Amino acid sequence: MKVFKNLLIILVTIFIFELSFTNDAKAAACNTSSGVLSEADIKSGCEYTPDLYEIVIYKMYLCTSSPTLPTVTATVDLTNCSQVFNNASGATASVSQNAEVDLAGTYTKPPNGTYTHGYAMMNNTFGITASFQIDGSMDGLTTGSGVFCGTAEGSGTHSKGSGTHTNNSVCSSSAITAGKFTETLTHFGGSSDNWTRIGTATNINGTSAEIKGILVDTNGHLAANEGEVDKLEGMVTFADSIVITDATSSLTMSFNLGEGMSLNSGGGDSIFIGSGPFQAIFTTN
Repeated sequence: MKVFKNLLIILVTIFIFELSFTNDAKAAACNTSSGVLSEADIKSGCEYTPDLYEIVIYKMYLCTSSPTLPTVTATVDLTNCSQVFNNASGATASVSQNAEVDLAGTYTKPPNGTYTHGYAMMNNTFGITASFQIDGSMDGLTTGSGVFCGTAEGSGTHSKGSGTHTNNSVCSSSAITAGKFTETLTHFGGSSDNWTRIGTATNINGTSAEIKGILVDTNGHLAANEGEVDKLEGMVTFADSIVITDATSSLTMSFNLGEGMSLNSGGGDSIFIGSGPFQAIFTTN
């Protein structure tokens, strides 16, 4: 039934964290005037809505209490959780503002109950696509200069060992067609910070929702070092519990991508484009 298929949308809130030059720091929203972004805000670091977000998801769970997170010797304890989605090969979610996502995979109805947490197992690579106008000329890290900027077609890694990618943005004096930039995550926080394998985001989009991201190895254990990072797992504490009953027949939901992209200075007048969390808002009927 569609209601159970759509339950997974709730959990897509889990997976993205602040990946640019800050660690667990929440930047303010980018100010706009008639849809034009502030150059000063960008250089100070701000958050904006991307056109499209993409990630690969393997498993999703609803939980009646907080799962015990993985350690370097053990996987996550999902005793109080029910699996609601599975795709061993990974299903790609492409998310845009206020849009549904339909993932290919096996969906399972969770038992009736009150669910306070969600858990997901994902790839540690994701794509972001965005284009926008700025009130002052900036430089793309890949190419170009001008007031029209966006994501470059390409890929890169955000890591502690080799730093972060510097090929994520393009700019022009005329409107651009944004490319999809695919980022691989092996470290939370700035490239000059100590290696961080667990990232936390609180007060997501002004709600009490909280997200933890966990970098794991091929066994699903907490990665012991950056070279072991193979996948990303995430736990969300819901702002409002999900209640499933016999009478539950449908879900109404929309996506808030308001914090889905971080903009920052890439040095001088250049612009760095990273990513941030987004939120699924839903009601059950």
